[in-house]
Amino acid sequence: MALFGLVSKKEHQAALAKQAAIESEIVALKAQLPQYGSWLLETARAEQYNMPDPSVYGNQAELYRKLSWVLQAVSAVAAAGALTPFEVCRVIADKEPKDIPNHEFELLLQRPNPQDSRYEFLYATIAYWKLTGNAYWFLNRADENSKPDELWSIPSSMIIPVPDGRMFLKGYYYYPGTGAEILLEPWQVMHFRSFNPFSRFIGLSAIEALALVAGGDLGMQSYNTRLFKESNGRMPSVMTFEAFPTDDVWEKIKADTREAARNRDMLMLRGVGQGGVNWLKNAVTHEEMEFLEGRKANQREILDTLAPGLYTWQSGESTVSNAGANRALFNELSVYPMHVMMGEKITNHILPVYGGRPLIGRFEDIRIADAALELQKQDAYSKTHTVDEIREEFYGDKAIGDERGELLPAQISANSGATSQETPAPDPANPPTEQETTLTDPKSPFNAPPIEDEASMKAARDELERWERKAIRYIGKPQQDEFTSVHLTPEVVSRIKRGLLACSHEVAIKALFNRIAADMYPMSAAAMHLEGLKLAIQYAEGRK
Repeated sequence: MALFGLVSKKEHQAALAKQAAIESEIVALKAQLPQYGSWLLETARAEQYNMPDPSVYGNQAELYRKLSWVLQAVSAVAAAGALTPFEVCRVIADKEPKDIPNHEFELLLQRPNPQDSRYEFLYATIAYWKLTGNAYWFLNRADENSKPDELWSIPSSMIIPVPDGRMFLKGYYYYPGTGAEILLEPWQVMHFRSFNPFSRFIGLSAIEALALVAGGDLGMQSYNTRLFKESNGRMPSVMTFEAFPTDDVWEKIKADTREAARNRDMLMLRGVGQGGVNWLKNAVTHEEMEFLEGRKANQREILDTLAPGLYTWQSGESTVSNAGANRALFNELSVYPMHVMMGEKITNHILPVYGGRPLIGRFEDIRIADAALELQKQDAYSKTHTVDEIREEFYGDKAIGDERGELLPAQISANSGATSQETPAPDPANPPTEQETTLTDPKSPFNAPPIEDEASMKAARDELERWERKAIRYIGKPQQDEFTSVHLTPEVVSRIKRGLLACSHEVAIKALFNRIAADMYPMSAAAMHLEGLKLAIQYAEGRK
């Protein structure tokens, strides 16, 4: 009981308990906030007074409308980036991440909101990023731990980060254009930004580096347009008179020249006497100004800055022989780094809310690989690794499930993996080739007398080719119906079915049927080597 301002011991203890509860709640709330060092908070406090007006980014994006080469560069990168497939993968320790088909975020990206398609949404995101150095997504979700229900692209000219000396990033101000300011929470916005040496909160636009070049090129376009639209292609000039004409004649001459200029006619004067009037050119020609070369230099600088590799790919310097290399340069320098940036941003800011094992988001690798080099790498790898290891490393396939998966490719024979008979243990020091095993094994069905009937031989060969074409057609797809053989022996059919289990690409299938055909219709070692080289060349050309 309080009497004359005094507090009882019980009330005092209750007040202390309440104060302790409040302090505990404050500590708990602070623990939920990101912890920033004092130097970062001071940096944010300084930057909150130096954030640019968002309308600046509207002026930068204006070049997309006015300068065709800016539009060309941005469109090429945005289209290539938006068309590339995106996948969500599960991270597995010491293994390549495994794709999760139809993940929830992938399905959301297919229809990010009621207005935009996947292509429109990603195109806008990439275009804003290339033009202004910043791209923003509004994540429509209940709180920072909830999955987004919708994704919206926000124009860079309508939003700006809000640095804060206590929270580091307070949020984002959105300006809808009505004079209002709407503060969005940090977890409601995902910000893609380019590197800026002067700010931690806002990206630097490449347009800033191109401002002088773009301004000069716009001036050249305007001058050229006026010359042909208003002056009918005639350069500015000066008319001189040998003597002073009278006032009435002078007024008549001026009226005639104005009328001729307005009608874009040849200027015709009379009664001026011999040598009385001189016409002096008052401007250099396009050739003297190197007008076209200047514009070409501007074009190359703009394209090389916004989309490296695009100019050499699309210019007249590109030929059939180097077009592939130029396209690979564009993919590697313009599109691939941007995909990596976007994938890592999505991984860090959105995918954690989907729970479960760690997830990563990534775009398909758009870089063009050297097919011949990849084949050489696979060949070298196969000399020291088993079939199962090769399948996982290069194709992401599961293990075969029998003894063949534990063998080196050189150790596999015609009877490897067969359940009807035991295969002798191979000698690791001197592994026999498949052809040697086939020719020396008395149990091999291919040591039977060759088919002597020419018609039967042709029918069997045609059937083998049909099976090969069907196997290639169903690569990566569930085979709808099993191939029915009439002219091939049961042993050959069994061998083909076992071999197809280990084939995940066209060159492997062709090699399998080539080996079987060689056993059925013996050919010289040189001919077999030539066939193998042809398959490798066809595979390399097909991948380019």
